[in-house]
Amino acid sequence: MKVSSLSYERLAVPVGLGWVVIVAGGAALFATYWDEAWHTDVGRDSAWIAPHLLLYGAMALAGAAIAAWGVHTWRSSQSLRAALRYPPVMVAGLGGTAALAAAPVDQMWHARFGRDAVLWSPPHMLVVFASSALIAGLIAGVPLRRRAMRWAASILLLGNAIAVVFEYETDVPQFSETLYLPIFLATGLAVAWVARTAVPTHAPVTTMVLGYAVLRLGIAAVLAILGRSGPDLPVAVLGLALVDLPLARAVQRYAAGAVGASVLGWAAAAAGLSSQSPDAVSVVAVPTIVAGALIVAAGGFGSRGVRVAEAVMAMIAVAVTFAPAPARAHDPGQGASRGPIELAAISDGAHSISMRATVSDGCAGLAASRLVARRAGVTVSGVLRAEPGCVFSGRITVPAGGRWFVYVELLRDGQILESWLAVPAGRSAHIVGIRELYLPVRAGTADRPVQIAAGAVLYLLGLTLLVAAANAVRRMPGRPTAPFASG
Repeated sequence: MKVSSLSYERLAVPVGLGWVVIVAGGAALFATYWDEAWHTDVGRDSAWIAPHLLLYGAMALAGAAIAAWGVHTWRSSQSLRAALRYPPVMVAGLGGTAALAAAPVDQMWHARFGRDAVLWSPPHMLVVFASSALIAGLIAGVPLRRRAMRWAASILLLGNAIAVVFEYETDVPQFSETLYLPIFLATGLAVAWVARTAVPTHAPVTTMVLGYAVLRLGIAAVLAILGRSGPDLPVAVLGLALVDLPLARAVQRYAAGAVGASVLGWAAAAAGLSSQSPDAVSVVAVPTIVAGALIVAAGGFGSRGVRVAEAVMAMIAVAVTFAPAPARAHDPGQGASRGPIELAAISDGAHSISMRATVSDGCAGLAASRLVARRAGVTVSGVLRAEPGCVFSGRITVPAGGRWFVYVELLRDGQILESWLAVPAGRSAHIVGIRELYLPVRAGTADRPVQIAAGAVLYLLGLTLLVAAANAVRRMPGRPTAPFASG
């Protein structure tokens, strides 16, 4: 029996299962922000910390609901082959499988290449790609009449996709801040396309971003109650609502959305409402605003509008390419532990940070190396001095505000040992923590080619899932008719 001969209402995700996936996905999104705050405030920890357990549990629950949907589709079609040829459930199932598989892959990755807290690490990004595919498959399988479910799923998809830049929005950027806006625009506009394609309302993107803003405020409130660092206010995302403007051509609408997000993102950075440097944001925001406004004002230019849009992308690519960017993140990975160390940092609020490190279980053979501060590709070094009582101290001045990762580097038997605290340089703060003194994982080891090849495979797998998800949404049954699906 072919899928085309079946009633898509019979194959659609059951209402209860759909809401289970959405609620579990919301819990997983919160766990992601909680996990990032945990790593920043507490440091790296075991796989069994509370954020990880919530994340794994939520993913397992969502995966079980998707599996139940697959069984429902099989029974409804009375054909395993027909069920496997139904794109929504297949994409959601493959996404769920890949997301769950990413957990043991991540553990193997850390065991081979060292523990890290880098979001763009391939196993971490596989989770983002795979879970986005799962949500897109769910959206494609929701009946058109279930508007609330499609709307809620679009909010979840936006939250999951925008998570690729949440290190910037939680003030722990590992790479150049110039990369923030283009990645934000690419992901945000892609989800806006899904919303306009799948959500049957007159303003699908507007309702989606408003719902997402409420969700993010809720996440920030709960993290504050838990005493953890919270993310920035989601200001830039509100600009995507301009995609819903009643303009004649799709290129105009998406140009308007890019302009709106760029203006608000730049303004938020300049006003101190977000963690990004306004200068870094402006590198991409200025050409986007100028060219996007021209596209909107000139009526889309017809085919010329496409060429102008391509020129904008070229300018952005050049800007990002020639912007100063690091070769690697500031957290290359944590190797073997060499014992506990107590770190105490004081920020004077004027970009000067002092650090005091105490090795409690003896410091035989330890020598001071240096104090290092890193943020978004910028590295600043300072002097670290040894004092009596296994104490090492130093002071460092950084060039800008924001949260800096300040590392104490020590030497023993010719090996560098390090530990760190995340310290805000733009406000007064006194931070104390018990951390691990560990061997860092350095680039250029014999494992480096293996790491690059494995990472490329994981990224390719994730991108393949996203392409399949986009096709499932584009070809989904019950696609809204005009004016909802007008591009």
